[in-house]
Amino acid sequence: MTRTLQAALLVAVAYYLGAKVGLALTLHPYPVSVFWVPNAILLAALLLTPLRVWPIMLLAALAAHLAAELPGGVPLRMVLSWFVSNSSEALIGAGCAMYFIGRPLRFDRLRNVAFYVALAAFFGTFVSSFVDVGLVALNHFGEAGFWENWRVRFFSNVLAALTLVPVIVISATGGLARLRTEPAERFAEAGTLGLSLIAACAWAFMSPAPGPTTTPILLFVPLPVLLWAAVRFGSGGTSASLLAVTLVAIVGAVHGRGPFVSGSPAGNTLSVQLFLIAVSIPLLGLAAVVQERGQVEGALRIAHQERNELVHLSRAAVLGELAGALAHELNQPLTAILANARAAQRLLDREPIDMKEVRDILDDIASDDRRAGEVIRRLHALLKKGDMQPRLLDLNEVVTEALELVHSDIIQRSVALDARLAPSLPPVRVDPVQLQQVLLNLLVNACDAMAGRPRHERRLTVVTTFKADAWVQLSIADYGTGIPEDKLDRIFDPFFTSKAEGLGLGLAICRSIVRAHGGRLWAVNNPKGGATFYVELAKDEQGTARTGALRDLTPAQPAIP
Repeated sequence: MTRTLQAALLVAVAYYLGAKVGLALTLHPYPVSVFWVPNAILLAALLLTPLRVWPIMLLAALAAHLAAELPGGVPLRMVLSWFVSNSSEALIGAGCAMYFIGRPLRFDRLRNVAFYVALAAFFGTFVSSFVDVGLVALNHFGEAGFWENWRVRFFSNVLAALTLVPVIVISATGGLARLRTEPAERFAEAGTLGLSLIAACAWAFMSPAPGPTTTPILLFVPLPVLLWAAVRFGSGGTSASLLAVTLVAIVGAVHGRGPFVSGSPAGNTLSVQLFLIAVSIPLLGLAAVVQERGQVEGALRIAHQERNELVHLSRAAVLGELAGALAHELNQPLTAILANARAAQRLLDREPIDMKEVRDILDDIASDDRRAGEVIRRLHALLKKGDMQPRLLDLNEVVTEALELVHSDIIQRSVALDARLAPSLPPVRVDPVQLQQVLLNLLVNACDAMAGRPRHERRLTVVTTFKADAWVQLSIADYGTGIPEDKLDRIFDPFFTSKAEGLGLGLAICRSIVRAHGGRLWAVNNPKGGATFYVELAKDEQGTARTGALRDLTPAQPAIP
């Protein structure tokens, strides 16, 4: 309750001061306020407070309204009538904004700005202006005609709603708090923009009355600075800059300076209002578009970082499944190194020393060391984080490395491998680590699918080929249980899995990786059982085809009892 009362007091003080400012911004001798502030303050207050406290805000504004208007000698009935029209404008605008935009009102989306301008700034003011001039006519107050009163009030309040309300709302909803996190360079740029805006406004609106040839030029002087604010500082910087331009332009017109003093007070009032309204609407929209685009780009960078994390975790999970086989693959050369080292020690104890045999042993040790180092290098590359780094490669090389990583696992699972890698494949531009992840996932899944089959039926076929339509194709076929037809279209969906312990992310990530390379990944059931997964990648048009003999990577067949 204390905060509500504090907010009500703040609204009352701001409304009272706004009324004084509005009365001061009048082009004499014509009693017209170019920029009527109180209604904008009340609208902003309703936009920032819950619906249940709106009556309290209205009572606070009523007290300030009476204090500001009664000393001027206006009859109480007319003062109350004006408050009815003022409050109706704020209620219509805030109600429409709350219904169509929601809370909190933010000016960083083009949709929000469009709804605010159309409903709160224009529609609410349009309707309440009829209420206002109707009450004036009913009270027989003033000498101006109906439509003249309506026009004066309408444009004055629209201008305030467009330039003042966004500043109040953005400041109150965290705009000022975000300044504390800005770097020093940002403050330096903001200061430079502010000084430039002051200089531009002083030149355009505070210089002596210009001639007919220079007036159009002066109107464009602040525009580059306003565009700078919209592009670099979003809706907050734009609304603050627009408010500054509005105040300087009106003050200049009130004191007979600037480009808006060539006609009658009524004409000058309308000119400055139309100019500022016409400038404010597109700049608020531009700032919203720029800010919205920045938010989308930021979100995409976060959809990209999270994707990389997920891809990395998936890669680590595949390697976890291959841990036993990889340990065996690494243990073989290490065991051979130890055996050869001990054999060399025994040879060195003999007389005479057979140096040729020692050199042969050392050659074997070096070969086994390279073999172990290659396994570690591949593991390190697969476990390393990083963005996609595509380069020109032969698909057969990537397939070969992936098959060498799963070589021991295939042997342990008693799977017979038939690898037929076509010669003369054109190069493709891929990230070898990510593509290896796809291949490892598909190879492991194929072996899993055949786990329940008899050993003599466990056959895995890996084929690469070049298609006439400029696609390099890889197929991995198993002879497992196949994919149920009703699930064939869903296997690449996130979190869809047929494994009891699976998360359902492996194939989804594989398709995401292939698509990121501009390729395609799909699966079909084989007529004689099992399934085949196809990966197609577009050949690199700038690369040159590589030639080579057909390579048979089929390992020694496992013993089948």
